[in-house]
Amino acid sequence: MRAGWQAEKQILISNQLINQMCQMAFGSADYSNITLLSGGRSHQNHLVTLKSGIQVVLRVGKNQASLQKQYALSQKLWGKLPVPRFISQVMSANENNHFAFLEFKRGERLANLQQLPTADQAQLAFELGEYLALIHSQAFKTSGEFGISLTVDHAYDMSPKGLIEFVAISLNKAVDNGYISTAQSRSYCAKFEIKIQILNEWQHGNCLIHADLNEDNILHYDGHISAILDWEFTLAGHPAMDFGKFTRTPYINCPIFLENLCDSYYLTHKNLPANWDDIASVVDLISWAEFLSRKNLNPDVKISAIKKFKAILAG
Repeated sequence: MRAGWQAEKQILISNQLINQMCQMAFGSADYSNITLLSGGRSHQNHLVTLKSGIQVVLRVGKNQASLQKQYALSQKLWGKLPVPRFISQVMSANENNHFAFLEFKRGERLANLQQLPTADQAQLAFELGEYLALIHSQAFKTSGEFGISLTVDHAYDMSPKGLIEFVAISLNKAVDNGYISTAQSRSYCAKFEIKIQILNEWQHGNCLIHADLNEDNILHYDGHISAILDWEFTLAGHPAMDFGKFTRTPYINCPIFLENLCDSYYLTHKNLPANWDDIASVVDLISWAEFLSRKNLNPDVKISAIKKFKAILAG
């Protein structure tokens, strides 16, 4: 179903443009093959095999600032976390196509988590818990979106009050989109206002948040976490925003994975309440509310979002 969560269908860019980008980055257009990779809403990823046999990822996007932010994050985190290293600066082929080349990380997506032996699940979870703790150890004075210098340029109020306001605005748009009724919106908002107070039980300063740790953005290879991908939505916020993804499938169907993830995170970071899943599941509703605020939403996503609101806000 996740395929329907992506942006519009991606189209392979022209060979002429690829040649230009390779020439700009490497001084040569020598490559033997290129394949469009899945994933990414604000950019396209292409696996490029150079004539030397080396494989690299060509990332192309219209938002130059987003690519520059990802470049800065890679420079900051590479060597500490399994993030793809940028092997070129962010460049511009034209006003609509900004690009950079990254190292290619081998691995399978964690979408196959439930098919893995429990011993492998435990090992991967323990590693991921350490990496997640390291991510959340990066502190910031305020919450919000980063600019290209990794300072918070657009501050957000991520207190319960701020999240209540965000959900209300998003659900009003959902009404305008025809996804839910006004009565449903009011009911969800009233219940969310009560439920979100649970966030006060997890006191934590503003920290680096990946914000999209779904199973497709984590790769494993030879029994280890090989890559954490797609940092385009990274921001400063509360750890519950990342842990919200672990209240979804496939993670919730893998208790050994979750147990080891939490044990490792707590041993490394020392800040994980026993009821983290209750807190994170409520905070995760802001993501589902954001989905419902979009026009022309995939029907499966709409159904999933409404089911989440009903389930989490029940009682």
